[in-house]
Amino acid sequence: MSVFIISSLTVSAQRIHIEEGIYHWEGAVSAGLNNDGFQVDFSIACFPIEYLGLKMSLGTAAEIEEMGDWGAEDWEKSTDYTARFKFTPAAVLRTPRLLYWRQQEMGFHLFGEAGIILSPGAHGSKRARIASHDFRAGINVQTDFWIWTIGYGITNFSLYSGRPISHHPQPHNDNYLTHSVFVAVAYKF
Repeated sequence: MSVFIISSLTVSAQRIHIEEGIYHWEGAVSAGLNNDGFQVDFSIACFPIEYLGLKMSLGTAAEIEEMGDWGAEDWEKSTDYTARFKFTPAAVLRTPRLLYWRQQEMGFHLFGEAGIILSPGAHGSKRARIASHDFRAGINVQTDFWIWTIGYGITNFSLYSGRPISHHPQPHNDNYLTHSVFVAVAYKF
């Protein structure tokens, strides 16, 4: 047990050590698909502790437009696609480097995030759920200042909560779990 503790203290999580100090911040953009449509998030995170950080994200979730509506002029285009704004504060837990590819100077890490999605309802919704839980997990790769991520998320956030105006048919029950897959890129600073 003591060997494990000592070895884990010497392994670096996702921090960059330089002569001036350590980079604790990172900015990221992520995009993904879920069972309601797509999602895009912009986030900033701070890691005051090597394996634990706080993250804030601003983003949107929306229905995917039909191919026939792509490239159409505004007056010809259907404007009944549902979209919701999201604000997500979260706690992030990362593992020490699990695998190091020395030739490429790449480190592989696992991560988990637990947060709350705060979102007003979409256009036309009535009594939409404003707060929802959000869990994400995945693997990321760090090289120098860049981090690439692939992950999976599950939440009770529903694009169709409150029965908004929408282009696609809505589910009979708007209280369901939303599953998503996403990719992200982050820059340490």
